[in-house]
Formats: sequence, structure tokens, C-alpha cells
Amino acid sequence: MAEEITRLDSPIDMMLLMHKAFVALSERTEALAAQAQQGGDLDAFTEAFGFWGKQLLYHATAEDKYMTGPFTDSQPARDNETEHVELARQATDLVGFLEKGDSAGLKESVRAAMFALEEEQHKEVVEKLEAVEEVLAEEMGHDRIVARTRRHLYSRVMALRVTEYDHFENEEAFVVSLVRDEMTEQQQLEVARHLLIEDEAEDPRWIIDWVASELSPGEERLLADLEARFQPVA
Repeated sequence: MAEEITRLDSPIDMMLLMHKAFVALSERTEALAAQAQQGGDLDAFTEAFGFWGKQLLYHATAEDKYMTGPFTDSQPARDNETEHVELARQATDLVGFLEKGDSAGLKESVRAAMFALEEEQHKEVVEKLEAVEEVLAEEMGHDRIVARTRRHLYSRVMALRVTEYDHFENEEAFVVSLVRDEMTEQQQLEVARHLLIEDEAEDPRWIIDWVASELSPGEERLLADLEARFQPVA
């Protein structure tokens, strides 16, 4: 059980609530990926991962624009944005992996072997790649290919979660403290509003309502009290 958050000393401390919500979502998604290794459809995992990825990408974009943007000369801010790029890359790669279907694990294994060869062999292997995949598919059988794909999928989800957790730790240690020291309370409230409410979205509250759903009753009250301090959009 994650430690209860009982107070927000500064508006930017709402990042602790957001990170707690992300941890809950990513752990559920990883659990679904683990279950998928035993077989069955991927519908539940795909839905959870799609929402996780959507939240991550919006969060990273909004942070870069509203939170670290004013600190372009700061090393913690630059590092934070670099970590966002890596999170986006891993999430996008996972989407591509899912789109390949049941043969994804097989294709990835063949390509890994191909790139381990000497450069002069690459052209020949590339030309024969599809044939190699067909032979391996016939030799291995559909069930073993699917099992391999699910293992690869699970390992990618774990890697994304580890990257996410490391990023949150760095953000809390370096960036949140920077914002707390350098931004006024009103500026912090504006950052928090942009991270929690997407004004241009069909449902502007899709983020804050999700965060609230992942929190304890006491933490929900902290979030509600913070929202009550937001300036209305002109």
C-alpha cells in the first residue's frame, strides 16, 4: 500500500498525488500483461495500456510546456524533458509492438539475430527475412509464437514502468523542489491546473477525475481543495 499523502505544503506538491495515480494505473496494466502470458485475449490490457499511454503523453507534454518551460537553462529541467522523450519512445514502441499482432515476438527475435550479424551479411538476411519467419513459424507452431509475443510484451511493459518510476523519483527530488523555490504560489496553481485540466478537450476533467479515482478519500479532499483555488478560465 502506497504511503498516504496527508498535506500539500505548496500547490506543486500535487505532483505527488498525480504520481500516486500513475503508479496505481501502471501496476494494474503490468498485472494485465502478466496475466496475458497465460493466454486469452488482450482486450483488457490494450484498453488499460491505451489509457496509461494517453495520460503519460499528455502529462509529459503539459509539464514541458507549463512546468519546466520557464527553466530552460536549468539542468534538472533539461533532464526532465529528456526523460519525457524516453517515456514517449517506449510507449510508442509498445503501441507498434501490439499492432504487429501474435507474430510480434517472433519478428523481434529474428530481427535481433539479424542485427547481431556482420554488416555484409545484412542484405542477404533482410532479403530472406520473411522466409525465415515463415519457417520458424511452421517449426514453432502458433501457440509458442503467441507465448513468445506475450513474454516480449510483458518485458516491455515492465521496462516502461521502471522508466516511469525512475522519472517520478527524479522529478520529485529535483524539479518539484525547483518549481517550489522559483515559482510563486499563483504560478504553481496555474501549472497544476494545466496538468489536471485540459481546457481544449471534449471532457476537460478527464485527467483530474481519473487522478481522484485512484486516491484515498483524504487525498481526494486535498485534490478538491486545490482545485477550488484554481482561477477560472477567461
